[in-house]
Amino acid sequence: MNNRSNTQSRDGSSLLSTTGLWLSGRRLWFKNLPWLLLIMGLAVYQFWVGFNYESNDTTNFYLRLSRAGSYVLLLILVVLWLPVMRNSLSILRRSWIGEWLPIENANALHRWLGHICIVFTLLHGSQYLLYLGTLSEPFTKLLFAEEPDLVRSMRTTMYEFVSEDESIDVVAHWIANGRTEQGYQDLVRPILKEDCTKCHSTNSTQTYAIPEMPLTRYQHALSLSDEGILSRQFRINISGLVMAGLFLIVWVSSLAWMRNRFHHHFQQLHLLGYLLALLALLHIPSIEWIVAPVVVLLVEFYLSKRSRTYRSQPASLSAISDDLMRLDIKRPLPMTIRAGHFVDLRIPGLFAAKESGKSSTVLCREWHPFSLTGSRNNPDQLVLKIRAQGDWTNALRNKLKGRQKCLLDIDVRGPYASPITHATRRKDWLMVAGGIGITPFLSLLRELKRQPSQPFHLHLVWVLREPALMLWIRPLLEKLCEQENLRCSWHFYFTGEEKLAPSEQAKLQAIGDLHLHQGRPDWPQLITAIAASGIRPNCYVCGPEALAGQVKKACRKEGWIVHKEEF
Repeated sequence: MNNRSNTQSRDGSSLLSTTGLWLSGRRLWFKNLPWLLLIMGLAVYQFWVGFNYESNDTTNFYLRLSRAGSYVLLLILVVLWLPVMRNSLSILRRSWIGEWLPIENANALHRWLGHICIVFTLLHGSQYLLYLGTLSEPFTKLLFAEEPDLVRSMRTTMYEFVSEDESIDVVAHWIANGRTEQGYQDLVRPILKEDCTKCHSTNSTQTYAIPEMPLTRYQHALSLSDEGILSRQFRINISGLVMAGLFLIVWVSSLAWMRNRFHHHFQQLHLLGYLLALLALLHIPSIEWIVAPVVVLLVEFYLSKRSRTYRSQPASLSAISDDLMRLDIKRPLPMTIRAGHFVDLRIPGLFAAKESGKSSTVLCREWHPFSLTGSRNNPDQLVLKIRAQGDWTNALRNKLKGRQKCLLDIDVRGPYASPITHATRRKDWLMVAGGIGITPFLSLLRELKRQPSQPFHLHLVWVLREPALMLWIRPLLEKLCEQENLRCSWHFYFTGEEKLAPSEQAKLQAIGDLHLHQGRPDWPQLITAIAASGIRPNCYVCGPEALAGQVKKACRKEGWIVHKEEF
């Protein structure tokens, strides 16, 4: 009996422990869950409100579905651009508030909202066009508003409830004869007051339409008496079609395979978002939905003025290896750099080399984000490490053909805060870098030198091809190991064919708790060994998706939160 009881107790404790680790490792997911449920709940409510629209006998399934899609679209369009407001996100990431908001993977959230947006755009547009096809008037006549809005409404959506042929003829005759105010008072107003108030009144049971729209004032009737390009319906229909086309273009250009192969086109086509915002003002009948976005947009615009664009900053580009470069930029005087910051760069006059008959691609207008290596001995310099692995970076490397160094003029925008900005609030760290992904962690390590009184325990795992890269971070590691407040463990994995000279290995291993390995890490084994030291670190990873996925899987088994560096 006692043995069985003890076994059950151990099994129960093991089960609870495993469950606790599983939940702990997914704390970021659970932090985002309430916000996800909030958006989903609002979307379902919006869909229900739109679908239950009932105006008259012309209301059918197509119109209901179209309105349901449009109501969800209004919600999505309000939040779609929030995850890419860099200045506002930077402020949130620097504050404790950001730790409670779903901004950890802001870019991924923006992409998913874009996919949802295109689905409901196609739903709304296609169902509305099908609805127009069910009305008694010709499709093209309705689409291009070839009749005045008021007459068209009386022939279609109002006809079953309120309009008679004689009344329609009177209104059409008034419009054709100059739409005078006297004619309105004598002939049209009595008809509209009698007919429209059957639906648009506070005690009507025939419609969910707005009660205060009986068209009993001359200016109201006049605003709906235009046709063709001046018509309100033409404006709504055509702006909607153009918006649907632009959404498709922006969406296709944003897909991963397009974004990676044609990054310059992706950036340029994304600027169509400004045109979409203007078209939305023409398409959305009521403006209350855009009040909140406009306020937030004004705040972002104000903040963007504080993080200015600094043009033509002197810079020096030098080679570290065949595909790795160092870029030193004169720091603009108003710019303050902190740990976890990154900047956008643009190089005027940068062109891609011609290839086998292809015309050269202009890259000079592209902005690209790069992590900063943090505060340095020379505070007037911004230092970046750049690997040549795309059109833009390869064109930059071509600037060094036949020479070790060249001078450039570079436009700089920022700085902005990345997801690891709040790392200094934690005391235990695990930082995993793949190749050039070491850059943002260098800024954190340099920040530690400025906090000699704060205790920190950190493990840095770096997977790299070129052992020679170790040489330019060795001085930093040596200084960190001299600080009594730091417990540092370094794990370096070399995946290339090159090897460090024995003398260099000896210098590195003399630094402290440093481990050199050939090949890739066994992540479960490494994470288990780090966990045996008794720490529960916050984990940060910067590198390829495959590496990040392996690290997340191993860390979650220990119940550790993993933050991925992306911007």
